[in-house]
Amino acid sequence: MSRSNATLVEHFAQADGDGSRITWAHAVNSRQKLEEALNDSSVMMLEADLLVRGQGTPKEEPVPIMAHPPDVDSDITFEEWLALVKMSQKGIKLDFKSTEAAVTAFEILKPQISALHVPVLLNADILEGPDGLEPTVNTETFLGLCNTIPESTLSLGWTTSPKGKVVSPELAYNWQNVINICEVIQRFKLKQPMTYPVRAILMKASTLAPFKWLCDITCGTLTVWSADSDGVPLTQLLLVRNKFPKSHVYFDLPDTVEKDFDPFKDDPTSGLEGNTLGSCTKVLHEADWKGFVDDAGDDSRIYLGTETAVLSGRHALLMSRNPMNISDGGEINISGQVQFVNSPKVCDLKTNKGLEIYLHATIADLEHSSGVRCFIGVDGTASIRSSGSDEKETEKTASGPKSRIYAFHITHTDDTVSLKITEEKRSGQEIPMCTSTFFKCNNPVSVCAHSVIMRMNTANLFGVIQDLNLLVQ
Repeated sequence: MSRSNATLVEHFAQADGDGSRITWAHAVNSRQKLEEALNDSSVMMLEADLLVRGQGTPKEEPVPIMAHPPDVDSDITFEEWLALVKMSQKGIKLDFKSTEAAVTAFEILKPQISALHVPVLLNADILEGPDGLEPTVNTETFLGLCNTIPESTLSLGWTTSPKGKVVSPELAYNWQNVINICEVIQRFKLKQPMTYPVRAILMKASTLAPFKWLCDITCGTLTVWSADSDGVPLTQLLLVRNKFPKSHVYFDLPDTVEKDFDPFKDDPTSGLEGNTLGSCTKVLHEADWKGFVDDAGDDSRIYLGTETAVLSGRHALLMSRNPMNISDGGEINISGQVQFVNSPKVCDLKTNKGLEIYLHATIADLEHSSGVRCFIGVDGTASIRSSGSDEKETEKTASGPKSRIYAFHITHTDDTVSLKITEEKRSGQEIPMCTSTFFKCNNPVSVCAHSVIMRMNTANLFGVIQDLNLLVQ
């Protein structure tokens, strides 16, 4: 392919559709390093950093140069670097280290983009990540510039621990990090292909589900990178390799790490003996569930991945596709896990906010229809509200464990609904079970066929729903 925004594995046929076979030259920030990389036939991608000359000093000039902090000068400007690279067939990844560098470099890059018949990745850490400093690239400015070069691929990441600082083994990416970047992509209506740079050492304590979800909903990829001093565990690289399609993950690693990783690329499970492969998250089958917003004027949103649904706001609904009814003596079981994540707005956790799961309800009027509402609150409150055709509404409430992650199990027979919630704590890939709350609400309810409907009752929280299972017996 000749399009500069073709994926790396599409452009480089020699990678044979495998992102781990893409080869990189790192920190190509000098004339010597650029000459070496251009003459190395094994190198497919050139990664380089951009600042303006004298960045942050009294001698600062609006001239983009190839340099990585703390350096503020270089023997090659971006304009000179690009002129030499343009004559090669190597792809480029430009890592912008300041807003000023992005503004000045885009003035040079934009008129020449049509002459680049190679992948062009535009990278910046636009959000604060685990132990990260405040971003040095302004999100609005950078993404506004990126929208002027639709031929590019965007590489949007998070700041992490500064170079030279020891990375704590407990540090990890979380759902908050991933949802925040998803919201940015939606807000700026970005259309280019996406890749998300993640630091390998932070993946050790991270679960992979958030990144699987993010790549699902944005058709994106991951770029796993590492600093020379990080000491990346091979096991974590293999877990990532095993979780994602091989065309969806690139590995930009130091030579010493790459050497250990390479023998296991074709069969990553062979290097995982005695190690967990991670929790087997259930697939969120499109044939079983659908997600939609029933009021376009509301601040509700829902993002449906292959394993996870993320929803916020009263009008974002996750609904079973097929109506169900209970045969005489039968039952319906609904189970799953919900994790509550703050939106950028402030959420008052003292109020009754959380996930609502409706049985025998209609979309037209969830608030007042007859049937059953099961509720799991962010503060540990759980309740069942039911109303029969000939009786007043009744509600049973219990206080559960104080957590942000709950497993839930609803059992519904012809005259009984029970809700059990179980606190879940994540540590790496392990999920030990803790305290539970269990109670019943015995009211006759309609046994007519109905769908299951889930929603959050506030736009100030996201509900992350996983391991969803619905069984009619």
